[in-house]
Amino acid sequence: MTASYPLFVEQARYGMDENERITLRLEKENLELIDGFLEENKSFTNRSQLVREAVQSFIQSIREGGNTVTVRIPRYYLDLINRLVADGYFLSREHAIVRSIEEWFTRERVKEIHAHKQEVDKMTGRVVSVSTGDKDGVIPP
Repeated sequence: MTASYPLFVEQARYGMDENERITLRLEKENLELIDGFLEENKSFTNRSQLVREAVQSFIQSIREGGNTVTVRIPRYYLDLINRLVADGYFLSREHAIVRSIEEWFTRERVKEIHAHKQEVDKMTGRVVSVSTGDKDGVIPP
């Protein structure tokens, strides 16, 4: 849809109304998966709502590409994050997770990780430290 057309013009142009219906065929296993998910997650009222949001999320993740990661979070931590979001401590799940990552990856910790990696590389022979006079350098194997 182009930004220059109002929504109703685009809808008329493509023969769409506000809530156009489509037919979607799914295997029994997928329907059972959806229904089981709906039983566990009362924030979705029906299959249509879940499928709409899942499609939007899938398309967004494909479009964003490089800056999205799918991570399985243990239920305990996800419940904790959900409570903190509900209590207003975080704006969203994403906000909670990004803040946690920012807190963990401090400059000091990144320096420690880098130094540890260099030590491991030296011990495993992946790099060799050399002295080049007034500068120290590394020669790859």
